[in-house]
Amino acid sequence: MDADQTPAPIPVFTSEIDEARETAIMAGAMAGLMLGELRKNVSALLKTAQCFRRNADAWPRKFLPPDLESITFVLSAVDEIRDLMLCRQYHAPDLRPAAVSDTPSPPTFAEVVKAPPEPAETRPQQPSKPRHQPAAARRDAAKPSRRALPSTRLIVDLSGCHPTKKPHPASLCNALNDALGGRLAVSAVSTTCSGNLILHASAPASSAQALAAHRSLVWSTISPLLGITDLAEPPMYPADPWHKVVFHRVPLMQPGALPSDRDFIREVAKRNQLPGTQYRIGNVRFLLERDKAPREEVTVRVDFIEQEDARRFLRDGIFLFGSHCRATRYKLRSSNGRRTSGGHG
Repeated sequence: MDADQTPAPIPVFTSEIDEARETAIMAGAMAGLMLGELRKNVSALLKTAQCFRRNADAWPRKFLPPDLESITFVLSAVDEIRDLMLCRQYHAPDLRPAAVSDTPSPPTFAEVVKAPPEPAETRPQQPSKPRHQPAAARRDAAKPSRRALPSTRLIVDLSGCHPTKKPHPASLCNALNDALGGRLAVSAVSTTCSGNLILHASAPASSAQALAAHRSLVWSTISPLLGITDLAEPPMYPADPWHKVVFHRVPLMQPGALPSDRDFIREVAKRNQLPGTQYRIGNVRFLLERDKAPREEVTVRVDFIEQEDARRFLRDGIFLFGSHCRATRYKLRSSNGRRTSGGHG
């Protein structure tokens, strides 16, 4: 450097926006380095998960490895990291110096006069698009991309348990929230027709995945309230949206005598060869009209946990109590109060 040459000035933040931008750049670079280290272990983790999936059915549920809690926590954390690192909808400003900018300077008046006129049909400022755009593509383009929200319902599978107590839902909520110590929160506790518990996490701060990461704490808190003291920790898994199917003209063994939910689930498994129905059916509801006399046939709505089960019965129908019953997709009531489930039983 020459003696008379002035050293480069030290950059000074002229506004809080500039300071925030520089901080974000440094944090992003650090996150990139850390993600690079994390990526090295993803391959080994994936192979471990594949090995577990191949052999999980042969392992007793009570001997599942405790590492699954860590995997659930990591997946939940990575999902949150992705949301934090994704760019916003607007475009980030160009941070390159003006001297190396690729944007050409605007032409002068003399250059515009000398330049030949452009063809009328040429429109470089607009991207080309097909003349006949498919309707599906237009609908997809009109809808903003939206990632599915995480489940807020955690199912505690009690199929292998026999609770001797039935505590009030408020007692379970208070005990869980006290045990979680403010880290997470449970807003409600409900029971499925098969006897499983559903823990409703308080959104948006809590989710089913976050609660599952503390499954040992959850079970040690609720098991004494249920009167269960000598049973290992049961399976817990997030509840995806149920797939509702309506079965029409389901015969009854006696007019007006409805079977219990458990008996109905056993009938579905017995007649249709559905293994593990305790994990596949969420709710059973008989759709009855109050002003009707006892009937020999009824309409039943079944909430399936697995979408493949719902698709199978919608396609093939179902066998119940010695009859083949038609199936339709369940729909909510319209504003005029009429049922729109695709027909009556």
